Amino acid sequence: MSADGIVIDEQTNTLTITRRYSAAAGRVWAAWTDPVAVARWWGPHGWTTTVERMDVRPGGQWRFSMTPDDGSADAVHIVVTYREVRPHQHLGYVDQFASEDWTIIGDGTPTDVTFTADGTGTRVAIAAVFADGEALQRGVASGMGEGYQEALERLGTIL
Repeated sequence: MSADGIVIDEQTNTLTITRRYSAAAGRVWAAWTDPVAVARWWGPHGWTTTVERMDVRPGGQWRFSMTPDDGSADAVHIVVTYREVRPHQHLGYVDQFASEDWTIIGDGTPTDVTFTADGTGTRVAIAAVFADGEALQRGVASGMGEGYQEALERLGTIL
């Protein structure tokens, strides 16, 4: 996949978002794994992310909340549990909604983020795999793809 954007694959129940950056993979990786950097760009426009914990290793967790800047909704709490970590190449994780006390709600979404050299830059691809077609459609309807796309746009402003 070479173009930036969103691809919905109903055969595999996968939502893939890609974006290319004019930055080396190490720099892009650091922006994904440093809690201070992540708080600057994660989430859609108009939302602020607060990182509670970030332990980037297999079995480690990233706990964060996102709050709309206009106060129009309550904070959303999410727990990411890393399955696979290959520095500068790949993050595999499951993200799950959580309660305010970080109790996990539901099964979550397995997600893979790949960092691929692309000329003098890096292409990031996020692939979220849903349990079934219904779950995929709920994710699409919720604006998940656009939210990721906006977050990746915000990432570009700090690289």
